[in-house]
Amino acid sequence: MAWRLAVAGFGMGLNGGPVQALVMGAAPPDRAATVGSTVQLARSLGFTLGPALATAAWGLTGPNGGARAGLALAATAACLAVPLLALPSRRPAAPSEETADAAPAARP
Repeated sequence: MAWRLAVAGFGMGLNGGPVQALVMGAAPPDRAATVGSTVQLARSLGFTLGPALATAAWGLTGPNGGARAGLALAATAACLAVPLLALPSRRPAAPSEETADAAPAARP
């Protein structure tokens, strides 16, 4: 059991940093705190609900089909998450040089 937990912990450790860096890099600076805490909330929910749903699927299908049902549930959740990653980002457009030149000068 210990080696399985070690492998799972190693995988979660390898996943955490790059995901956090990817999300924080894509977020506007004024939303960094909100985005960071949302990532942590999603990670915590995944770590909590994932095993709970797998255990529920295992319990509902009996001892013979439990592992298959749990893996099928995890694979389905992963497949549903892929389209969310493919959505285009909704970052605000950066002001162009033309609009910056047209803006009135600030008064001191």
